[in-house]
Amino acid sequence: MLKALMRLKTRPTSRHDITRGSLVGSIWQLAWPITLSQLLFMAPDLYDAVWLGRLGSEAQAAAGLATSARITMISVLMALSGGSGAVVARYVGAKDQENANLATLQAVILMVLASGSLGVVGVIFAEPLMRLVGADATVLPLAVRYARILFAGLIAMEMVPSVGGMLNAAGAPGVGLTMRLWSMGTMLVAEPLLVKWLGLEGAVLALVGSNVVGTLWGLGVLVAGRATVRIDVHNLRLDFPMMRRILRIALPAVLQSGTPNLAMSLLMRLVSSYGAATLAAWVVARRVLNFAQMPGMGLARVTPAMVGQNLGAGQPQRAERAVSLIARAVVGVTVVVLGGLVLFAPQVMALFSEDAGSISAGVHIIRALSLGYLAFALNGVYDAAQTGAGDTVSPMAINVVALWLVQIPLAYLLPRTLGLGANGIWLALMIGWFAQAALKIWRYRQGHWKSKQI
Repeated sequence: MLKALMRLKTRPTSRHDITRGSLVGSIWQLAWPITLSQLLFMAPDLYDAVWLGRLGSEAQAAAGLATSARITMISVLMALSGGSGAVVARYVGAKDQENANLATLQAVILMVLASGSLGVVGVIFAEPLMRLVGADATVLPLAVRYARILFAGLIAMEMVPSVGGMLNAAGAPGVGLTMRLWSMGTMLVAEPLLVKWLGLEGAVLALVGSNVVGTLWGLGVLVAGRATVRIDVHNLRLDFPMMRRILRIALPAVLQSGTPNLAMSLLMRLVSSYGAATLAAWVVARRVLNFAQMPGMGLARVTPAMVGQNLGAGQPQRAERAVSLIARAVVGVTVVVLGGLVLFAPQVMALFSEDAGSISAGVHIIRALSLGYLAFALNGVYDAAQTGAGDTVSPMAINVVALWLVQIPLAYLLPRTLGLGANGIWLALMIGWFAQAALKIWRYRQGHWKSKQI
């Protein structure tokens, strides 16, 4: 089965035209590879958590802190992926292959420059960054060692999701899927061996190395012209007007994605004040919940392609119908998956820890946050709809309001004023996610995204 999936996209893509025909068929054509790709994106996190758990709760906490700092810093890469995807999707929808290829090349150049620069910063300032996200004296040395290797490999770590996200919007989700398959296959073999030989450093080396493999494969596909867009090695050049077009959409999205990422780092610091066991439980529970929401979020990630390409083809009503279908499907899938997770939470947590206290705390976190993750998944649909249309300013403003005026103040105040302890943090997360989803839906229904020009 794995070998068969690895052979996906080994020949030029015959692109399915999502601007005509059955909406359900078009959504499904994109949804299954994107969803599988998302599951493969999160699977290494869970696999990594299993091996880190064998090294102890301090190792688990250290990896979680380093990953939190990385996710905050890579907001610019998330923005570039969304911005370039919106531009490429418009050109693909308008059947302008030359500009679609040019936008792809300029986006990849911007991604390499951004991730390389952030990686250098992360390596140099690893220790202050780990202190900033809440590493205590016990966890700090481990977190610094992990973070330096992680940031040294940041280009590879971020090219797989960034290029894959852009190609999803271009209507070539199979490329991102196969990049994930190469990464996951490499990690399955490498991590047990490297953890056994090198301990904590082995875990992060396996993570970085597996993404190197996926990145090289994906870039090879683009250069060989086996996707809906390509990189022409005979036409390698900097095109500043096209870069500006991408950056005009991406720059507001830095705040759009950066605000929740920074908020999560601050929450990580608040959680760390309750000790390494609670922090480790939160790290694992969050990874499990993120994996559980991947079927719904995989569906949500179809939205930029359906919106961007149909707007490019002059069909805003078709784009609107697609968003409605996707939202309903996301709610249904997420309810089923999270319901199963709530039921089997003790068995799931036992896979990642042998400490009874950590297991109990993790089960409580999973059950407390499941309803909030339903709002989180729905939020993803309407966020993606606005971004796919090229409107990154509205989601940015909503994120700022929901997170910095609602979620973060409550996460600080509820544990102290009501004496809820860590439960106050989980309650604040849920309230913030529901506020965010409500504001995104309200903004989407105003309809300004239909006339957005790129």
